[in-house]
Amino acid sequence: MPSNLDAERFVLGAILLDNTALKSVVGYLSADDFFLNQHTIIFTEICELAKKELEAGRALANSIDLVTLTEALNTKGWLENVGGASYVSSLPDGMPWKTNIKHYAKIVVEKARLRKLIHTTHNIQMRAFEGEDGAEAIITDAEQQIKQFNITNGENPAVVVGFASLLKRECPPVEYAIDPLLSSRGTGEIFAWRGTGKSYITTQMAVDIAKGRPMMFGGHKGGGGHWPISRAYRVLYVYGEMDDTEIQARSIAISRMSGQEIPTDEQLGTMCKDYQLNWRPKISSSRDRKFIEDRVFGYGYEGLILDNISTLWPTSQENQTDRSAILAEWFNDLNQRGVWVIFLHHAGKSGEQRGDSEKEDMLSFVLKLRRPANYKPEEGLRVEVHVDKNRHKPKQPSLLMPFEIQLFRNDNGEQEWITRPAHVAQRAAAFEMFKNEMPAMFVAQEVGVSKATIYRWKKDFEENNNPDFHREPSEG
Repeated sequence: MPSNLDAERFVLGAILLDNTALKSVVGYLSADDFFLNQHTIIFTEICELAKKELEAGRALANSIDLVTLTEALNTKGWLENVGGASYVSSLPDGMPWKTNIKHYAKIVVEKARLRKLIHTTHNIQMRAFEGEDGAEAIITDAEQQIKQFNITNGENPAVVVGFASLLKRECPPVEYAIDPLLSSRGTGEIFAWRGTGKSYITTQMAVDIAKGRPMMFGGHKGGGGHWPISRAYRVLYVYGEMDDTEIQARSIAISRMSGQEIPTDEQLGTMCKDYQLNWRPKISSSRDRKFIEDRVFGYGYEGLILDNISTLWPTSQENQTDRSAILAEWFNDLNQRGVWVIFLHHAGKSGEQRGDSEKEDMLSFVLKLRRPANYKPEEGLRVEVHVDKNRHKPKQPSLLMPFEIQLFRNDNGEQEWITRPAHVAQRAAAFEMFKNEMPAMFVAQEVGVSKATIYRWKKDFEENNNPDFHREPSEG
C-alpha cells in the first residue's frame, strides 16, 4: 500500500522539536492519515497533550517533549505498542531545528488518499461482482465517494474573511434576473396543482427573461406581476413530462401574442424527452445532473428552469428528504458558479408545498399558483399568484402583492395576458357566493381571505351587489 514512513517520522519529529509546528498541520493532517499504527498512536497523544495545554490557557511552546510524551504513552499502556521509549526518542534524530513540516505532511496526506482510493475502488468492484445492487446505484454511490477525494492537493478550501477586511471588501451589487424575486445567484420554486397552467406561465417568464424585456409578462394589462427584468439572460428550459409537439404549440402561441422579437436559439434553449436518442431528461443521479450541467456551462447559459421536479426525479414519500438535500446542494453549487435556478413542483393534496419545509430555507422566492374560488373550466388559464416567500427587500411593496393572471382572447381573436390584484378577483368571487346566499364563514374559506375582510365585503354587497362598483381607480 502507498506510504512514506520517513515523511511520517519527520512530521512527528518536527513537532517534538518545535511544538508550534503542530498549528501548521492541525485540521489538515489527521491521525488516520498515518500508515504505521504506532505513528497514529503517537500523533493522537501529541494532539491530546496539546489540547490540555490550550485548555489550561498555556501557549504551545515546548511543553510536549520526549519526557512528557513518553510518560503519557506509558501511563495509558501504549508505550510498548509504539516501539518503546527508544523509538520515541529517535524521532527527532538527524532533523534540523526548523523544518518544512507542511511539505512532509502533504506527502503523508497524499499517500493516505491513495490508500483510501484503493479501498474505495475495491469495495466498488466487490459490489459489482456480487451483483446484488443495480449498476446505476453502484455508479451513483461511487461518484459520491470519489467526490470526497476531489480537494485540490489535499488543501482545506475554506476561506475566512475577517470582519475589518469585510468592511473594506469590494462586493458587486446584487443583480436581479427578476426584481425582487430572483438574483443572478438565487433559486426559486413555483408550485401548484396539476393542470393550473404553471408550465405555460413559466414558459412565458423564460421568454421574457431571455429577451430581457422591461418587465414580466411584457405588455400585459392590469395590476400585479409587473416584476422588472434587469437584462437578457441565456436560459435553458428542461421539460420533464411534456412532448415536443405540445411544447412547440405553446411556444408558437406565446411568440404570436408577445408582439416582439422572439428569443434566438442561443438566448433560450429547450430540452425534452423527444429530442433525445438514448437518454431522457432527469436529475435523479449525479451522472444525469452532470449531463445537464455540462450543457449549462458548455452553452453559456445563465439560468436553468426545471419543469418539474416530480417528473425529472420521481421518488417515494420516504425519500423526498434525501432528494431535497441533494438538490439543495446541487442548486447551491450552480448558484455559486453564477447560474440561477427556477424549479416547478406539484402541490400536495392540501394545495401546499410537497416535501419537508427545510428545502425552503435555501430558496430566494416561492410562488404559489391556485385557482380562484369562482373559476370555471371554460375560462382556461386563470390563476391567482401568491408570493409565499421572498428573500430580498422590494423597492415597491406592491411588487409582492398577490395578483390574478389570465390568458385572455381579445376581440381580434389574439391571446394576451391580463392581470388584476388578487383581492379584486376574490371580492368578485365573494359577491357571486353572496348572491347564492352562502354563509360568510364558508365564503371566507372558499375565497381564501380573513373573516374580517369577508364581513366588510358583505356590507359592500348589501350596499351594491355589483363588485365593479366598489373598485378603486388603482385596482385597474
